[in-house]
Amino acid sequence: MTWDWLLTLGLWLYIALLIALSFRILMRRRSVGVTLAWLLLIYIVPLVGFGLYLLFGERYLGRLRAKRAMIQNRFYNQWLHQVGERDALNTLIDTPLRPVMELTLGSLKLPALRGHNWQLLSEPDSVFDALLDDLNRAENWIFMEFYILEPEGRVEEILTALTDARARGVAVYLLLDSVGCNRFLKSARHRQLVKAGVEVLDVLHANVLRMFLQRIDLRQHRKLVSIDNRIAYNGSMNLADPDWFKKHSGFGPWVDVMVRVEGPMASIIQGTMIFDWEMETGHRLNSALSWPEAASDGPALMQFLPTGPAFDEDILLQVLLTAVHNAQRRVIITTPYFVPDESLLQALKSVAKRGLEVTLLVPRRIDSRLAKYAGRSFYEELLSHGIEILRFEGGLLHTKSVIIDDHLVLVGSVNLDMRSLWLNFEATLVVDDPAFCNAMVAVVAEYKRNSHRLDLKQWRKRRYHKRVVENLAQLASPLL
Repeated sequence: MTWDWLLTLGLWLYIALLIALSFRILMRRRSVGVTLAWLLLIYIVPLVGFGLYLLFGERYLGRLRAKRAMIQNRFYNQWLHQVGERDALNTLIDTPLRPVMELTLGSLKLPALRGHNWQLLSEPDSVFDALLDDLNRAENWIFMEFYILEPEGRVEEILTALTDARARGVAVYLLLDSVGCNRFLKSARHRQLVKAGVEVLDVLHANVLRMFLQRIDLRQHRKLVSIDNRIAYNGSMNLADPDWFKKHSGFGPWVDVMVRVEGPMASIIQGTMIFDWEMETGHRLNSALSWPEAASDGPALMQFLPTGPAFDEDILLQVLLTAVHNAQRRVIITTPYFVPDESLLQALKSVAKRGLEVTLLVPRRIDSRLAKYAGRSFYEELLSHGIEILRFEGGLLHTKSVIIDDHLVLVGSVNLDMRSLWLNFEATLVVDDPAFCNAMVAVVAEYKRNSHRLDLKQWRKRRYHKRVVENLAQLASPLL
């Protein structure tokens, strides 16, 4: 009798928990695909589903970080408002960037500024050479923020330059993701940097004890550098030498771009890293926060878009959709991981139906099997709507960019999957400049020369078991 009573009680507790969690998922009011995917998971594999939802189901930044971010947003929004008031360009002049600029300005208070000199660096050695030169000329501040740091190859030159800069009195702040840089943060090389006076921060620290206090898979995925509020870098390249990074994995070499910027955007990017430092430590580096220098009439109009759980959760997807829907001639996308949500998928199909050129460039092999099969599940639908899909054969194409017409480029750390769009801290540089667009198109043209174009008829002939695996993986795509 006792066992029957316990069994009945357990059954009722299980039903109550299932109903409560179902209501919780429904009341979050996320996209239908995400909601249905979680409901399906908790009903098919309930115990596993319960655990996974508690760990990964919501964008819980952690109580302390969330509180700091709320306080910080008031301060930094006021700072950005004052920056915008000082710049007459925020009257939103007539530009192809205008809808995107209005959206970002309205949501994050981030101004669009002119007066930039830029370099688009698509070769690893050109990135290392430029960065070393800039680090060796640093006078006051160096901020660097990366998802991965691997101290091999030419990265060792960068670390030595940081030590040398600190020795001559430059303040050096290195923000490293706890998961991506886990091996480095436990290394003797890390301890050497700290001993030399470099401030190294373990960002979004992940361990077993904290998994119930915050999501352990929220990651700092940005690739940023700022020097003296004067020079900045943003792009897709981690602090890792492609000649050494995962060279035995069978997926490389990793192929990336970085944008080097001189001008007022450097202060905005440095301000973003100061925000990140404060969110982790509670300490505001006021002396390193600077007004952007006065804008000029130069052609390069730029806007910086930092995204993540501390910001408007939908702004990145909204910006992408606005950019795609405002296209008049072409949309060219490069991304290593393509697992779009329904709204982005429909946007690309609608642009193709309007007769515009739509090209998706992805690597043939990637280092995530689930993302690979989930992404391939969309190919037939895209191809049937006239969207060109090219698969890069020269390594893991890691460049993340969106080119709209002949003016607008979005480039940075964002993959076109739900993890980047919804979970990770990411950074995107939005550029309205024909010369920059032409340079990005030239880089993409090089990728195309080493790519294979998918044919719809041939793609439909792939083996049946592959289709089954792809469609099963697609069920998990809202959760990737």
